[in-house]
Amino acid sequence: MSRPKHSTAEALPVPAGLDSDIARKFREARQAGVAAHDFVKDFLGDFLSPDTKRAYEADLAAFFGFLAAGGESPGHPRDIQAYHFQLYRDHLIEQGKASATVNRRLVAVRSFMKWAVAAKLVDHNPLDVVKLPKIQTESPTQAFDDEEVSRMLAAPDVDTPTGNLHRLCMVLLFHLGLRRSELTSLRLMDFQQQRGHFTVRVHGKGDKVRLIPVNDHVRAELHGYYARLARLGVKLAPDEWLLQTNPLKRRGQRLDGSTVYRLIEKYARELGINKKVSPHSCRATVISHLLDTQLTPIRDVAIFAGHANVTTTERYDKRRQNLEQSAAYQVDFAAKKKAAS
Repeated sequence: MSRPKHSTAEALPVPAGLDSDIARKFREARQAGVAAHDFVKDFLGDFLSPDTKRAYEADLAAFFGFLAAGGESPGHPRDIQAYHFQLYRDHLIEQGKASATVNRRLVAVRSFMKWAVAAKLVDHNPLDVVKLPKIQTESPTQAFDDEEVSRMLAAPDVDTPTGNLHRLCMVLLFHLGLRRSELTSLRLMDFQQQRGHFTVRVHGKGDKVRLIPVNDHVRAELHGYYARLARLGVKLAPDEWLLQTNPLKRRGQRLDGSTVYRLIEKYARELGINKKVSPHSCRATVISHLLDTQLTPIRDVAIFAGHANVTTTERYDKRRQNLEQSAAYQVDFAAKKKAAS
């Protein structure tokens, strides 16, 4: 008599303590498959700054959205090829994106692939062979002139909660050259005494932190801001956001970057400043001002601005376009010959 046939699963004893519900979830996970963008969550886990994480997440989502629009759905980082990256680069350029924007989006994808190499998901980064476009050597951002800065700062009605908030926003943007994300991430405890200086601790791009001394003018503005809040019965705790959408509500929500963008546009429009401006225009204004006065070495200006490379700071140097100071006027071979004789 032949023995009855049993499946392997039937023949094997059921492990003691097996949870059938958990086992089912494992089976479903194996059958569900995986896509390359599923690895993005692990990649983003390495970032400490929420703003940096959001920026990389958005840039990677745009890349995978581009691939999906073309019918490409890589199931693993190893399926991402150089031609995907190259076509995406060309697509962004054709859309008329600024070179700095194109580079930022591409760097996010390249960083993801570098992480994949380090995590041993792939043995090499195929994107390294694709060149990034050159960044413009001059900042396209429109800056404010000195008279416009004075008018912008005087515009908010500081006797209202909204005006009080808007005034401090602009003071910090124009005097400290902060990025939007740096401005909205400030807490009261970021302002403290350091080695005999009153400073602010700024959380910048790439999770980098820098200390900026706060001059007497900005310090007085901060005290005025606190005093006006106090008259409304508001006293912020050290760990609270400095700039809140509704400071009258305890533990209010921090100011959103898009709100900062809109308020700069609003006051400029109301003052008849007829050029395209943004919070970055305030940053460009203070950096250009420091370079124009020539009282501070460009390396120190770069540190103040949180630029990793001095060449980024040089983009804001409008003196390069000053024809009167051009080195061309100093070319005189005859003068050199006369001096030698």
